[in-house]
Amino acid sequence: MRKFLLPILIVLILTLSACTYIEDYIPGQATPTVAPVETRVTVVPTLPGDTPTPTLAFTPTPAVPTATPTPAFTPTPTVPPKPYALQPGAVIALPAFTHPEAGCAWMGVGGQVIDEDGQPVKDLVIAVSGPQNGAPTDWMGYTGAASAYGPGGFEIQLAGQVASAQYTIQVFDLNGEPLSDPFRFTTSADCQQNLTLVNFSPNLNLQPAIFLPSISN
Repeated sequence: MRKFLLPILIVLILTLSACTYIEDYIPGQATPTVAPVETRVTVVPTLPGDTPTPTLAFTPTPAVPTATPTPAFTPTPTVPPKPYALQPGAVIALPAFTHPEAGCAWMGVGGQVIDEDGQPVKDLVIAVSGPQNGAPTDWMGYTGAASAYGPGGFEIQLAGQVASAQYTIQVFDLNGEPLSDPFRFTTSADCQQNLTLVNFSPNLNLQPAIFLPSISN
């Protein structure tokens, strides 16, 4: 009996499985396949003339060259000539006749100032500048104070020994106004030339007579 039941059960199971498969399968109705959507990007070429022109945020102001002003011409004021100048040929080195005993232990400058009439001028200031012991020094004398050089004579001792050095000499009035330009002269280291004779005359007199001091025995 059991031998007949087992084949029947197997056939029954196969029959039921086939019905289920037939019910689920419908010919001609395959599982739909979704076709992929084709995406196309169209590139529009940009022509050179289609490039937009950038707009400036401001309008630049053109640079205007700055003109350099021409400095106004300022004429140099003309300085009038001073009343006195060195008398031509009146700067002479000679022995100090006013100090013959001093020898090499004296060195100085002396002379006089004369006007346009050849007359001596007194009460003028003679200023001398130069070195002394390596330092700049100023000396001062007055016309009319050393009559050995004439009525308008002056004398200034510069050192206690002879030496070669350069000095300047200038004439002033008693108020300190310059009456001549400063003039340079050089002393000598020779004991027989320890005096420098300097005379002043009017500046407009180009070739005045030379007035030398009179020496009496």
